[in-house]
Amino acid sequence: MRILLVDVGNTNLKWVWLQSGEMSSLERVSYRTDGVAALAYRCWSHAEEPEKVVVANVAGQQVEDELQQWITSEWNIEMEVVMASTQQWGVKNAYACPEQLGVDRWLALIAAHNNNRCPVCVVDCGTAITIDTLTEDGQHQGGLILPGLAMMRQVMLDRTQISRIGASENTHLLAQDTAGAIAAGSLHAAAALVERVALQMRPLPKIILTGGDAPRLKTVMKLEAEIDPELVMRGLAQVAQG
Repeated sequence: MRILLVDVGNTNLKWVWLQSGEMSSLERVSYRTDGVAALAYRCWSHAEEPEKVVVANVAGQQVEDELQQWITSEWNIEMEVVMASTQQWGVKNAYACPEQLGVDRWLALIAAHNNNRCPVCVVDCGTAITIDTLTEDGQHQGGLILPGLAMMRQVMLDRTQISRIGASENTHLLAQDTAGAIAAGSLHAAAALVERVALQMRPLPKIILTGGDAPRLKTVMKLEAEIDPELVMRGLAQVAQG
């Protein structure tokens, strides 16, 4: 079976093709400029037709509806939309209302648990940063959500009288200019929170970073962490096949 797996984030549309248990390379494009339908046409209209389309969406109903309309028009397929549940693939949801847990966080936990039979701390560093912890037996302990690195910077500039400044790649703890100070402040704040969460777990968990800003976060962390850019998509593949 040929399956199109789609992860609709707050900024990017990511997808892979899944066939015979093998995933193609992860592809990623921002949909904020052209919209989902135009992007789908540009990226998929000449592709071999899938037998199934499985979608994880955190971008809201309008984006989901646009995507469904294009898929129906092009392939006459009703896409399957994944949501978090009480328990799946050995992971038990800590939320009282399981469906309120973002599906991207849920899928990342499923992939992390099924590939690492140990306590894990999963950190998704995208438009927002999410931190979730999981015990060795798959019990989700809960999580945190904070603004992503770019959003922290933007909020600082929007809500203060600091003059507009360019972005900085500063990773030093203390900066010698305003752009560097804002960049370092957001980066080290996020890293410190991840490490505080991890250090409260016993035994110390494996820290897994995913998302576009994962490499930047890893550079300033004191605790060991690994980067898995396809974590959410691998969780979606497990659910799609299971």
